[in-house]
Amino acid sequence: MNKEQKIMDAKIMQAKGERQKEIAKVLGVTERTVRNYLKTPPGRKTRKRRASKLDAYREYIGTIIEENPQYNMELLYKKLVAAGYRGKISILRDYAATVRKRVLREAVIRFETLPGQQAQVDWKEFGTQVVGDRKMKLYAFVMILGYSRMPYVQYTSDMKTDTLRACHVDAFHYFGGVPQEILYDNMKTAFIRDAEGNFRATWALRELAGHYGFEPRRCHVRRPQTKGKVERNIGYLIRNFWEEVKAQGLSISDLNQAVLRWIDAIQDKRIGGFDQSRAERFTHEKGYLLPLPSVDLDVRLIVPCIVNRESMITWETNRYSVTPEFISTSVELRVDRRTMQAEIVHEGRSLKRFTLEPAGRRKRIVFQEDKAAIMNRWRHDWARIQRTVRQTNRTQVPDVIIRHPSEYDELADREGGMQ
Repeated sequence: MNKEQKIMDAKIMQAKGERQKEIAKVLGVTERTVRNYLKTPPGRKTRKRRASKLDAYREYIGTIIEENPQYNMELLYKKLVAAGYRGKISILRDYAATVRKRVLREAVIRFETLPGQQAQVDWKEFGTQVVGDRKMKLYAFVMILGYSRMPYVQYTSDMKTDTLRACHVDAFHYFGGVPQEILYDNMKTAFIRDAEGNFRATWALRELAGHYGFEPRRCHVRRPQTKGKVERNIGYLIRNFWEEVKAQGLSISDLNQAVLRWIDAIQDKRIGGFDQSRAERFTHEKGYLLPLPSVDLDVRLIVPCIVNRESMITWETNRYSVTPEFISTSVELRVDRRTMQAEIVHEGRSLKRFTLEPAGRRKRIVFQEDKAAIMNRWRHDWARIQRTVRQTNRTQVPDVIIRHPSEYDELADREGGMQ
């Protein structure tokens, strides 16, 4: 009896009042198969699937796509051809699309982690906002501890690598420890593709992870079971904190102080699905976090600069003074973008620390401690220039010919006779 006949018989027996269990016994199939038979639309023909050149590679393809749903099909095709595949890439693309849909449609269940095991990180972009006395793009760094749901939020003016690393360090100090692993979304400052199309942590993230002892992991795109906690907390942040303060025009520093007060205020609220608050679960989790190192990693942006002839260095159109003894010398400008604090360093020696001016102001900042030395240098240079000018004037050959006075009398008489 073929499949089409079984489907017809199953529907006839159901019409006669037979139960699915009895139908299954008569047809020699499972009850689940009977239910599928009964759902088959009338007139639908079922055909046996034809063998495909891809059959021998389906399991391997499924493994690759489950690991990375956005895996490059060109690279995968080359790997399959090297392994003996002789079909077209269009067959691969069609099958991969089917597998990808299945992976992304997987049922999501609560994804719980052990205390201290995991944190999740993401950025929230707020677009252009009024921050303090000017308009600027605003972002928020968010880190969530997986077990306790304890959040750390920090507002920033960019999402650059040095800012990302500095926010990590601040979060670790806020929590009083470091989680064993940290999950990241599709974040280019955290993960990049290698030559084979696989994602690898950036050098900057690996250095940070090595110093603090955590393992960086990239979660799959659109896999909410692995990144849902941070996304839910970002949504909660927008609804309950940002909506209240966005019209106040607070500075970044004021925003960060306000958001930490808000976090303190929500710690005692019960977490959905648990009979505990964030504070209670964090008290338990904190003991499982990795200890902080004795010395923090210097995560500031390091910019090589040459001190110019005016004893100045330039950063984002603004100029800052340095002691004249370093003119024409290479120094390092170490910048913390979050706090706008900077330090000038020469061969490991700190020359000065100061607050940066806003970018684009084209200001010339001469620090009080440099004024006397720069003025003395200016006087010295000016005196040297004057000496050079005087020496040049004394040795200069005149452009006129010196004659005897009788020659001028003769020349005058000659010109008078010509009139």
